[in-house]
Amino acid sequence: MEDGHNTGATAQSEDLLDAADIQANSLAGFKNDHQFFLFAAIDDVPTAKHWLKQILPRIATLDEVVPHNLEFKRLKRLKGIDPPGLRAIWMNIAFSAPGLTKLTSPSEVQGFSTTFVNGLHMSSPSLGDPTNPTAEGNPRQWRVGSPQNLADIVVIISADNAADLESTTENLKKSMFGSDHTKLAAFHSVFEQRCMVRPDQSGHEHFGFKDGISQPAPRGRVNNAPDSFLSPRVIDSSDRRSVMFAEPGQPLVWPGQFVLGYQRQDSHNALNPLSAAVPTPAWARNGSYVVVRRLKQDVPAFWNSVFQLAADAKFAGLSPERLAAFIVGRWKSGAPIMRSPTADNMALAEDDLANNDFGFKDAVLPPPIIPSMKYGGDHFPTSPDDLLGLVCPHIAHIRKANPRDLPTDTGGRNDTLTRMILRRGIPFGAPVANPMVPTEQELATERGLMFVSYQTSIKNQFEFLLNHWADVDDQPQSGGMDPLLGQRFDSSGVNRRKILIPAADGSLQQAEVDATWITPTGGGYFFSPSIAAMRDRLS
Repeated sequence: MEDGHNTGATAQSEDLLDAADIQANSLAGFKNDHQFFLFAAIDDVPTAKHWLKQILPRIATLDEVVPHNLEFKRLKRLKGIDPPGLRAIWMNIAFSAPGLTKLTSPSEVQGFSTTFVNGLHMSSPSLGDPTNPTAEGNPRQWRVGSPQNLADIVVIISADNAADLESTTENLKKSMFGSDHTKLAAFHSVFEQRCMVRPDQSGHEHFGFKDGISQPAPRGRVNNAPDSFLSPRVIDSSDRRSVMFAEPGQPLVWPGQFVLGYQRQDSHNALNPLSAAVPTPAWARNGSYVVVRRLKQDVPAFWNSVFQLAADAKFAGLSPERLAAFIVGRWKSGAPIMRSPTADNMALAEDDLANNDFGFKDAVLPPPIIPSMKYGGDHFPTSPDDLLGLVCPHIAHIRKANPRDLPTDTGGRNDTLTRMILRRGIPFGAPVANPMVPTEQELATERGLMFVSYQTSIKNQFEFLLNHWADVDDQPQSGGMDPLLGQRFDSSGVNRRKILIPAADGSLQQAEVDATWITPTGGGYFFSPSIAAMRDRLS
């Protein structure tokens, strides 16, 4: 790691972001409990352009959402609960390549990345999705995003209050589809998805695990003040990690990895960025590529598989909860097994200055925190070196998706920073009360995750994480594919994965999983334009 006292990033070297021009869900993220995804197709281009011009003032930008999120986080740390009086309603828009083609021209859209132009349904086989056209996860069966039901636009509405979401959604649909049949509608609906955080376990996905803990921290300033960092820094400057991490374990990444037109991450040197790439077309500046994947989760299948593993004599002495933690890399609370290897630790999970502070290759000692945080200190067991994967298996989801300090086939820690994405997913569907004894109604109800990510290269970021690491047995380390997201269908259509898991005696034992826990059921590749682009070029 570079020594932060000798080289690299300073406040002045970090990009001044066009905060009033960037749609906020990319760099800031919507933190509300309720969201609605509206996928639509453009029916009448002039009417759609007029609608877009009218809706622009309601699009949430970075300069609105950043201060709101910071205040929310401050109050939550102070009070220990979500601040009840802090409410907001946000809206963002993104367009598919066919949608942009309708609003501009085919030649102009060809300037965007080929992966984006081709679309998610074309990338589906390389992501491990089943190629049998009758299989549920094949694009031909998707609820949205198949060649038969492509969306031109996706609108994301986010609100703290269910009633606010419903009224905003209703008004939006009237504006897009018309309140009666006397006027020409700009759009027709392709698919709609209502989402919300789990009411029984806030912040947890449907398998029961706390989600969204590990995120990169985008660099950049939101105004001219030297310390107006988009991602506030809490590590004391006496420690060299203060120029590498915003919070302990949360790496700083140059914003050009997530929004076009800014300095990008260098795969060899984390502190000295590459210059901004010139966006094509030029109006793509301040925009991001958006991946949306509707992922159905089979909760009973997941926990049945885990209990079957626990019943295997090779894993005698390991509880189903610990085996599940091996698969994910965290306990259900969100506590990392690297810092709590044998049992869950709620106090660690709830300490956001400790629950993400670990490595895999080298032992990690907690850094000092700035005095203004009034932090009581990280007194939890430190993470050891675990190159062999005896504490956190090589196949653990968090290790496959983010190898952190490990060497990889593409260059190690600094290159890994170039692969990171900003995840903005949220669950949909009602939770299962007891996965081992689900009711008929629970079995009949779809549930899962609306996976959403922002990046500036779908191919080198989102797709790389799946087809180069998650779906591969020996990358970034050997031991099997990611059992959560990895897909390998045999000739009979069974998703068969072989993985190595530490047994109670410390030896690595092979296990086989053939149940499909996560199935893609829709989505698309979209582009989230800047406010200026939507005003001057698309409307």
